[in-house]
Amino acid sequence: MATAAVKKKILVVDDDSAIRQLIHRFLSQNDFIMESVEDAKTARIVFQQFNPDLVILDVNLPDDSGFNLCAEMRGQSNVLVLMLTCLNDADNVLEGFNRGADDYLTKPFHLQILKARIQALLNRRLIPPAHYPSKSGLVFDNLVIDTARCEVTIDKKKISLTALEFDLLHFLATQPHQVWERRQLIKEVWGEDYVGDERKVDVHIGQIRRKIGDTEGKIIKTIRGKGYRFEAPVPKEEKGTV
Repeated sequence: MATAAVKKKILVVDDDSAIRQLIHRFLSQNDFIMESVEDAKTARIVFQQFNPDLVILDVNLPDDSGFNLCAEMRGQSNVLVLMLTCLNDADNVLEGFNRGADDYLTKPFHLQILKARIQALLNRRLIPPAHYPSKSGLVFDNLVIDTARCEVTIDKKKISLTALEFDLLHFLATQPHQVWERRQLIKEVWGEDYVGDERKVDVHIGQIRRKIGDTEGKIIKTIRGKGYRFEAPVPKEEKGTV
């Protein structure tokens, strides 16, 4: 007899009561366990008690910045964070990803698009891609990608990546020297159900490069008119603890 799927828990943090209640009601009807709050202070308390799988987080909160709250939550757990805001300029989008957000959706939005983004994030977390090799890690000189712990280190120093950034880097690293178009990376890393701008790939690649010290694009190369390629020595299986 099949075991019933465990319902996922989502916390909504938004000071707009109409939007907060709309999201809460809609996602409750789609088999999610919901909690919703209007400010950062309450969000911190509920986050600890509720232990959500995913947080939908507004940027402009009455008592703190959603960016600060996102960084706090990601510092305490590997919770997925979807920023939901009316701020859509490049600087704010980059700030969200820099603070640990996994996705960014601007208002106004369609509820079905929100649901698709949530499901794509959860699917990536729940179902590791079948093409990922069953290795404990990949080693490229001082860069180590630990598959078992979902961690990246450089010179044995842990690099803070979001879950999506780790998945994107890991996928590219398992396919060295191969050029991947943006739409292919969307399909392979974000998933078949992802709905969004393909240019989001560029934002995440930029964040990964910055964090691993590849600002000149020597490890993750940009192939003009095509996409991206991981350019490094052929990986070897990690032997013991690095």
